[in-house]
Amino acid sequence: MWLRINYFPILLSWTTGVSLDLYYVVPLHTVGFFITMATCWLSIKLESLGRMGYWKSRSLAIFICLLAHIAFYETSAVDFLKVFSDEIHLRFQIDKYSAWVGILCGLLMSKATEYMAWAYGSETRVLVQWTQRFIGVGLIALWYYGFGYITDKKTYNTIHPYVFFFPVMGWLMIRNSSRYLTEYHSTFLEFLGRNTLETYVLQFHLFMNHSVQYIPIIIPGSGADGPTILKILNMSVCAIVFVYFAIHARNITVSTQNTVVELVTVLRKPKVESIEPDEETQNMVVNDENDH
Repeated sequence: MWLRINYFPILLSWTTGVSLDLYYVVPLHTVGFFITMATCWLSIKLESLGRMGYWKSRSLAIFICLLAHIAFYETSAVDFLKVFSDEIHLRFQIDKYSAWVGILCGLLMSKATEYMAWAYGSETRVLVQWTQRFIGVGLIALWYYGFGYITDKKTYNTIHPYVFFFPVMGWLMIRNSSRYLTEYHSTFLEFLGRNTLETYVLQFHLFMNHSVQYIPIIIPGSGADGPTILKILNMSVCAIVFVYFAIHARNITVSTQNTVVELVTVLRKPKVESIEPDEETQNMVVNDENDH
C-alpha cells in the first residue's frame, strides 16, 4: 500500500520539478498507515507479553497511541515538521487525529456489527432505525451550526481536528440505519474510488492549470466568456481524458507494485542447499529400488 501511493507522486515530483507538498495527502496517508501498523504491533505484543486479554491489550495500545499524538501535536515538538515545509506542518495538524480515530473505529467495528444485527432483527427495529437517523442528522446539524458555517479557512482549520468526527459519525449512523442503505452503493463512485489516488495526483497536471483555478480549453470558444453549452462540452472532454489517464496510471502503479512485492518475496526466500547423500543412504535407496 505505502509503496503504491508514494512512488508515483515522488516520480512525478522528480520529473516535473514540482514540490512534493503539492501531494500532501500522500505523506499524510503514509504516516497514518505506519501509525496504524505500529499500534497493531504494540497491541499484539501487549497481549502476548503482558498476558492481557484482547480488549485490554487493544485499549491500552490505542491509549498509548493517543498519548503519543498529544505529546507530538499539542507541544512544540510539532514544529519538527517545519524541517520539511510549512505546508506539511499545516496539513499534518489539520488531520492530526484522523489516523487515531480510524484505529478506534476499527476496534469498535465488531461491536458496531453486533449492534446493526440487533437493530435490523429487533422487534422495535423501526423505532431504533429512525432514532438512529435523527441522531445522525442531529450530529451533522450540530457540526454545521456550531462550526461548519465558518467561512474563514484559517479559523476553521484550528478546530477541525476536534470536531470533524461529528459529521462523519452522523453520516455513518444514517448510512447504517437500515439494511437497504447499508447494502446500496453507487457503482460510479465505487469506480472513481478505485482510482482516487491517481485522479488526485494527476488533477494538478492534466485537469487544472493557472494555480489550479482553471481547466484546459480544448474546444475553441469555451473560455470563461463562452456559451454554457461549449463550456460543459469542454469540461466533459477534459474530464474523460483525465479519467482515462488516471485509470491507465493506476494499472501501471498496481502492476509495478505487484512486481516489486514478488521480487522482494523471491529475494527473501531462503535458498535450499542441495545435500549429497552419504554412502549408507545411497545403499538404502538402491536396496529399496531392488525390492520393488
